[in-house]
Amino acid sequence: MLGKLARFMRIMGYDTLYPNLEIPDTELIKYAIDTNRKLISRDREICRRYRDSILIESDNLKMQIVQIATIDPPDQTKLFSRCTVCNGLLIPGNGGCNEEYDPKKKDQVTHCQDCGKCYWPGTHSESVLKFLQSLELYTEYNKQ
Repeated sequence: MLGKLARFMRIMGYDTLYPNLEIPDTELIKYAIDTNRKLISRDREICRRYRDSILIESDNLKMQIVQIATIDPPDQTKLFSRCTVCNGLLIPGNGGCNEEYDPKKKDQVTHCQDCGKCYWPGTHSESVLKFLQSLELYTEYNKQ
């Protein structure tokens, strides 16, 4: 239900797990308690059952992101620090990945320490940043 939101939360640096939808609510709640996590859902019933949950009211991605950022403001230093696929932390270097990137950006390539996916600054990251800036979540961003 909230896959796009989970992806953006990872881009914004939030430690975000996106569980298999086949997992029963009781197991999700137990996992959230055991790992001291907030549970974010569109399901009113599961949010009613777990007090440390956030009920996402809107279908609109922008409004969902603003709702999360209002409750837990993003740390600008963590922007682009997590893998959008698996949530792993990104570390410098290409990690031996075979993806093609502009050789001029080789010093800016990061890879996921868990799944190995490579990332580098480009038009996609620029458009993502502009989208987040349009929500007034980030004023400016300088990738170190």
